[in-house]
Amino acid sequence: MFTCVLIPNILDSMSLYKNKYRIESNRRQFWDYSAPGSYFITVCVQGRKNILGRIEDRKMILSDAGIIVSDYFAEIPTYHKRIVLDEWVIMPNHFHCIIILGGYDFDNGVSVVGGGDGDGGDGVVGYVNKIHEFYLQHHTKKPTENDIKQYRKLRRKMLIPMIMGKFQMQTSKQINIINNTIGNKTWQSNYNDHVIRNSNEHQRIKQYIKNNPLNWKDDTFYK
Repeated sequence: MFTCVLIPNILDSMSLYKNKYRIESNRRQFWDYSAPGSYFITVCVQGRKNILGRIEDRKMILSDAGIIVSDYFAEIPTYHKRIVLDEWVIMPNHFHCIIILGGYDFDNGVSVVGGGDGDGGDGVVGYVNKIHEFYLQHHTKKPTENDIKQYRKLRRKMLIPMIMGKFQMQTSKQINIINNTIGNKTWQSNYNDHVIRNSNEHQRIKQYIKNNPLNWKDDTFYK
């Protein structure tokens, strides 16, 4: 059974802007992105180019690049034993997904990695304690430049950033091979993420993802 991380006072993940849906970034200051919970993530193609396919009759038709993204996305649970994929959809120039991180002792049964928790070898307990202590020290005050640097260094070792970094690197490499565009940047540098608060929000986001191809022309990413 999975638990959703509860975060008070964050904005809705989806809002209307100029009558189009857009995704809000709700990245919480000093949050531990290895914590158990459900994460709603949106990743955009560099320049929002429609390289992943096209919408026909309100259905997504994947291009060769889109097929690569789909195939590699399905392999994400092999990255680490705590990863479970929930709803996801590939669109012409972006994709949405919900990635669930199970508890620290959870094993998805398909991971090809050994023990540990994506923590650089420090051990699960030690790493969790380290980031939790950092969070308690800094989340109630205005961060200094050094605070931000420390957190960014820690964040690189957290599970969600490691998942997305590996996925983007592998897919970009393969897309560049088939397009003979070695060295091109496939994805935008950053991505939007939102820690899902409760089961109602989880279901609402799942439905939004399912309906994304149906609502393509009303999407803020539509080009």
